[in-house]
Amino acid sequence: MLDGGHARRDFLRAGAGWGLLCLAELVVSRDALAGVAKEHASQLLRAARDLGAQLRAGQLSATAWQSKMANVFANVDVARLARAIDLDRLLATAPKVSRGASVVNVKQSIPNAVPGAVVKVFAFEQGRANPPHAHDNMVSMHLVLRGRFRVRHFDRVRDAARYIDVRPTLDRRLKPGELTTISDQRDNVHWHVAESRGVLLDILLTGVRRAGPRTTTHLIDPDRATALPNGLLRAPRIKSVKQALARYG
Repeated sequence: MLDGGHARRDFLRAGAGWGLLCLAELVVSRDALAGVAKEHASQLLRAARDLGAQLRAGQLSATAWQSKMANVFANVDVARLARAIDLDRLLATAPKVSRGASVVNVKQSIPNAVPGAVVKVFAFEQGRANPPHAHDNMVSMHLVLRGRFRVRHFDRVRDAARYIDVRPTLDRRLKPGELTTISDQRDNVHWHVAESRGVLLDILLTGVRRAGPRTTTHLIDPDRATALPNGLLRAPRIKSVKQALARYG
C-alpha cells in the first residue's frame, strides 16, 4: 500500500517539474513569436525600402509606388507588426494631446532607408482626427493597426492663394489591416477620423523629386467648400494647424 505522505511529495515534485517545463516552453514560445514578428516586419520594411529606392531613382512612378505598397501590405499580420515595433511601449511614450493625433517616430525604421523615409505611429482617441490636408512632393501609406477610421481622400486639382480645388475620390471606413496611400498625382488630400480609439502606422517618403518643391503641408476646409462643375469642390485654405485642429481635430 502506497504511503499517503510519499504519494503527495511525489505528486508535488512531478507537478513542479511539469510547471517548470511549461514555463520554459512559454518563454521559448514568446521568444519564437517575437522572432517571427520581427522577421515579418523586417520583410515588409525591406520591401518598402526597395520601392522607395526605385521611386527615388525614377524607376517607379508615384502612382505605381502607391499600388505596389498596397500589394506589399495587403496581407499584413497587424498583430505581428505591432509586436515587432513594440507598439504598446511606443504608445506609452506618446505625448498627450487634446486634439488630433499623438505622433511617435518608430525607431525600428526602414533598414538602410533611402533619404527622407520615415515610419511613424499616429494614436487617436475616439472622435479625434488628422485634419484634411495635402502634401507637396511626398508619398505616404497609412495602415490601420488598431481601431476603426473613416478615411476621405481627394485629388488635388488646382491651387490658389486662398483655396485648393479638389475632387472627392474615396470615402471609406477602414479596420485593422486596411490602408490608403497618397501621392501628388493621386488621392493627395487625406483626412482620417477615428471612430474608435485607434492607431495608424505611416510610412512616408519626402522630397520624392530632387528638383521638386520642398515637402510642405496645406490645410483645407472641405466642409466649407463651394461646389463647382464636374464634381469639384473649392475648399478654403486653413491658415494654421491650431485653426485646423480646432475645427477638425
